[in-house]
Amino acid sequence: MAVELKVNVINQLKLLRQSTFKDIYCFLDEDVQNAQRAKATEVKVTIDRYENKVVIENNGNILTNPQALFSIAESGWDESVRSSENPFGMGFFSNITVSNLINVHSGNTYITFDVEKMIATSNTEIEVEELDDYYNGFKLVLNNFDFETANSWDIEERVKILGKYVHELDIYYNGELVEKKDLTEGDDSEYQFSIEDNDCSGWIALAGNYSWGENVNIFYKGRLVSKLENLPYLKGDLHVSDKTLNLTSPDRKNIIKDEKLNAFRDLVKLYVEEYCNSLLMKGIEDINNYSSCIGYYVNKKNVKNLIKFMTFKSNNEEDIKYLKGVAIARRKDKNIDSFKGYELFLRKEAASQNEQIVQEVTIIPELQNRPSEARGRIYHEGSYSSRDGYVEIPEIKEQDLIEQKGSVILKEKEPVFFIAFNEVEQYEYKLNIAKHYDLKIIVSRNDVETSILKIMKESDNVLHISELKEDVIVKGCLSNTELSVQENRAMMLFDMISRILGFDHNVFSIGDLMVTKSITIETLNVDEELVESDIVALKDSLNKKVYIDRSILNKNHLREDINENLDVRDYQFIMANFKQLMKEVSLIADMNEDDCEEKVLNILGNCA
Repeated sequence: MAVELKVNVINQLKLLRQSTFKDIYCFLDEDVQNAQRAKATEVKVTIDRYENKVVIENNGNILTNPQALFSIAESGWDESVRSSENPFGMGFFSNITVSNLINVHSGNTYITFDVEKMIATSNTEIEVEELDDYYNGFKLVLNNFDFETANSWDIEERVKILGKYVHELDIYYNGELVEKKDLTEGDDSEYQFSIEDNDCSGWIALAGNYSWGENVNIFYKGRLVSKLENLPYLKGDLHVSDKTLNLTSPDRKNIIKDEKLNAFRDLVKLYVEEYCNSLLMKGIEDINNYSSCIGYYVNKKNVKNLIKFMTFKSNNEEDIKYLKGVAIARRKDKNIDSFKGYELFLRKEAASQNEQIVQEVTIIPELQNRPSEARGRIYHEGSYSSRDGYVEIPEIKEQDLIEQKGSVILKEKEPVFFIAFNEVEQYEYKLNIAKHYDLKIIVSRNDVETSILKIMKESDNVLHISELKEDVIVKGCLSNTELSVQENRAMMLFDMISRILGFDHNVFSIGDLMVTKSITIETLNVDEELVESDIVALKDSLNKKVYIDRSILNKNHLREDINENLDVRDYQFIMANFKQLMKEVSLIADMNEDDCEEKVLNILGNCA
C-alpha cells in the first residue's frame, strides 16, 4: 500500500502565524525583497493608524500567477532570480503574523486573503477578482494591523534601515524618501573603520563597554539578519553575501553556526586587531576609554616591539625639564592626562600672561623624542629701543598640537624604565636618579601602552620606574682620636655648650672623620662605595653624638691648657666656630638651629 505525504493547510497557516517567523518585523524585509525580485525601483510604506492598516506597494512586475503567491516552497520568480537568490517561496506569508485580512492589487487582479475566516471555516479557497481598475505594480494592504505586536516606531526604524542600505530601491516611509547611506559609512563613533571585501563590506566601531559585543549587525541584501555574537566591545553593520555565511530558511533571520561562521568571526577579529594596532602605532593618547577593547583584540607580544613609545633621555636637560614641567602642571590641574593636554595647558598659560615688552629672544631647539614646545605667544624684538617691540598672541588651536613619534624599544643590557603620564608627579624624584645614571624614560600615553610595557619586563628589560630604587647607606669613621692640648680645651668648651643645651653628656667628638656612602641599585647592578670628602660633621642619632673633623675647627688664639677659668680667647674660639657648632648640634637637639643659637648666646652673655 502506498502512503502519500500530505499537509494540513489550516494547521500550516496556524504554524506560520505563531512560530515560523522569529522576527515580527521580517514582513517588511520580505516585502522589500519581493519588490527587488520583481525588478521594482521604488517601495512605499504607509502607516494608517486611524484605519488600522499598513500599505506596502512597489512599481515592479505585475503579478501574473496568483497561485504562485500562495504556494509554499514554490517560487514564481524568473530563472535569473531563482539562480541568484534561491527564493524559498514563503516570504509572503510573513505578513499573516501582523494582519489577518490582506488585500493584494496588481494589474487588474485583486486578491482578498482572509486568514481569520479561512481558519474558522477550514475553507482554503482564496478570493481573486479581475477589476477594471489597473494597478501598475504590486500593492499590499495589511488590514486589522496588530500595532500592539508591531509598533509604528519600530516599523519606521526598520523601514529606514532598509531604505539606507537597499541601494537598488528608493524606499519611502509615509511619503518621505529614506536617505541612502554608504555601506561602509559608520555612525561617527570616535574610533571606527570600514571593511571592503568581495564578500563583506561595512563598518566596525570600538566601544568602551563589553556588552557592545551584541551590537554588530549582519545584513543580507540590505536587510537585517541578526547580531554577530561573541565579539565584545564592538558595534557596527556588516553586509554579507551567500558565500560569506549560511543563513537559515525561510526568513534568513539567523546565521547557521558552522565553520563559515567561525571563519567569518575570525576575519572580523583580524580586521579589529589590525585597526587597534594602527592606533597604537600612531601613539594616540586619548584611548583610555577604549583600553579594555584594544587590550582584548591586540596581540601584545606581537605589537610590543613595533610601537614607537614616547622616550625621554634623562641626560638631556631639556627632556628632564619638560617632564618636571608635566609634574608641576598636573599638580595645578589633575585633568591634564596627556601630552596633548599638557601642551594645550602651556599654550593657555602663555596666552593668559600679561603683555610685556622684551628685548631679546631665547631660542630653544625642540626635543627629538617629545611633543613640540608649546607656543602661546610670539615675541618680536625691537630694533633700536624697547618701544619698537610688540607681543603677538596667536589663537590656540587644539587640533594643531603635534605629537612627535618616540622610539621603538629594543632589548638592551641596561634596563629602560617606564612611567604612566598620570604618574609623573608621583615619581618626579626618581628623575634625578635616572639623570645621574643616564637612563631612558618611557612615558606611557595610555592604559594600553602601560599594559604592554608591563609584559616587557622579562623579554625586553623594561621596568616600571618604581623599581628604580637607590639604597644609600652613609657610614662615618672617626680615627686618630688622641687629642692635642688645644683640642682638649676645645672639648671642655664643647662640654659646656652641651650642658647649656640640656644634654647630660658632651655630645661632641673630635678626630679625623672619613665618611663613606654605599650606593646599591639592584636593577642597574650598581654597587659602589664613595668617599664623601665634603662631609666634615656627622650625627649619630643612636648615641646622641656629633662627630667633627678636626680640620674644620678654628683653633686660632685657643689656649694650650685645660684650666677651667674662661677668658676672652675661649669666647673668641666659640664665636669663630659658633655657626658650624650650632648647625651640627641642632641635628640631635630637640630644637632648630636658631633656637640653639639663641639659648647658647643668652647663657654666654650672662656669664660674660
